[in-house]
Amino acid sequence: MSESTSIQSIGTRPVTVERAIPVTYDLGNLSVFDTNMIDSEIMSSTDEAKREVYLQSLARDSAQLLVNQILALPVVTGGRTGGDVNHNDGVFVKLPDPITQLPREKPIPVAKPLTKWEKFAKQKGITPKGRNTGNLVYDEAKGDWVKKWGYKGKNQEEPWLVEVDEKAENGDGEESGNKSKGTKKSKK
Repeated sequence: MSESTSIQSIGTRPVTVERAIPVTYDLGNLSVFDTNMIDSEIMSSTDEAKREVYLQSLARDSAQLLVNQILALPVVTGGRTGGDVNHNDGVFVKLPDPITQLPREKPIPVAKPLTKWEKFAKQKGITPKGRNTGNLVYDEAKGDWVKKWGYKGKNQEEPWLVEVDEKAENGDGEESGNKSKGTKKSKK
């Protein structure tokens, strides 16, 4: 069979496919399960080309059924970004969750056996120190995450009372020379 003849015959086939037993779909995995009987005469024949054409027609019909079901799903249009290209035009279909559970490629990992220290610590009830608790705490006054201690840390409290040197004070009540930290920042 030549390639041009097979393309023409495929182009004239109908879009609707009839099956004796309805097929089941798993659109999440993009699969069709056809439980219809296969023609045993064609499959047992010695004519390889006839068998190949029959299997191709079954595969084509199953693929057509799958495409028909996908096109029946609700269509989503809109823009999405993928890498450096914006795809503003296009029609997308949101597939449902898979029904068929596929097997894992690799076995489930086995839990590591406990070390001697971990066994001992578990037996004695020793818990590890919270090294991974982090250095940040939420400061409700600032509304932000700050360090627990150190530079700009939560333990740094603003002095609630500032002693003013009478000699350094001007006549209008304002300090001259050594200004407090708060007044320096407020003028910036």
